[in-house]
Amino acid sequence: MLSGSDSSAVAQAPDQKPFTLEVDVNVVSVTTVVFDKAGHFIRGLGPSDIQLFEDGVRQEVSYFREASSVGGERIPLSVALVLDNSGSMGPNMRFLQEAVLNFVYKLEEVDQALVVSFNESIKGSADFTADTDRLERFVEGMQAWGGTSLFDAVHYSLGRIKDQPGRKALVVFTDGDDTTSSTPEREVIDYARSVEATVYSIGFKGQPGLFGGGSRGFMKKIAEETGGSFFFPDKVGDLIKIFQSISEELKNHYLLSYTPKRDPDGSWRAISLKVTSRADAQVRVRKGYFAVKKRRPPVRPAPPKP
Repeated sequence: MLSGSDSSAVAQAPDQKPFTLEVDVNVVSVTTVVFDKAGHFIRGLGPSDIQLFEDGVRQEVSYFREASSVGGERIPLSVALVLDNSGSMGPNMRFLQEAVLNFVYKLEEVDQALVVSFNESIKGSADFTADTDRLERFVEGMQAWGGTSLFDAVHYSLGRIKDQPGRKALVVFTDGDDTTSSTPEREVIDYARSVEATVYSIGFKGQPGLFGGGSRGFMKKIAEETGGSFFFPDKVGDLIKIFQSISEELKNHYLLSYTPKRDPDGSWRAISLKVTSRADAQVRVRKGYFAVKKRRPPVRPAPPKP
């Protein structure tokens, strides 16, 4: 949506519409984390070290890059912090705010974040931003009250992040089962499977009886489907360490892409990846994608030479 102050749009005369060209594209992007048995990120891999499969059929990788925080140009990160501020969070809100702000302060210049707080309603910061002061004010302003619309909040946040550039991730925190969402759990997981964003789930037990298992299964499932990870800490003091580990992983991963051998047909395609050069390598990658034909935005050709 263009704001009233946007002066970059140039009016075109009705009979002078520019010629545009639309090209079908069918490239699948995959983010993967490769680590050893001790949980340390394995650096220095190249295309010859891996094999990528779609529905069991090996694919030719056309792009492979280590997006590491150590040297080289960073791939931008867009992250949505989806935070429970329901009434049960009252005793632990300060611990959550401290852990989240510690995460925000570690963002780099090319990164952007969005904060979404939820109870029985959902409130999101205006837009993705690299302004840590704005993010800090939003986090500091969270107050605990109301029920828990976890499914609605995750669905909303996926919609906000799906068109963001670079590496996309959701960090979801809750201390209790969903109580007030209108969006079904299954619909949220299916939507997450269609969005190229990694979900990291943190489920804190909080008060006894609040986290009984319903949302715990959801948090585990959505992380596994998107190539993320899940945490269920017993102590609120563990939150800082967990947010720090997620921050480090988001800066250390591999980005690759390929053109599937089968044409898009709307079906679900399973993705798997093997590291052939390291017997101790463990891989985390999203489970797959929906093979829907994508269209590149219209391209305006260069004007003819006079």
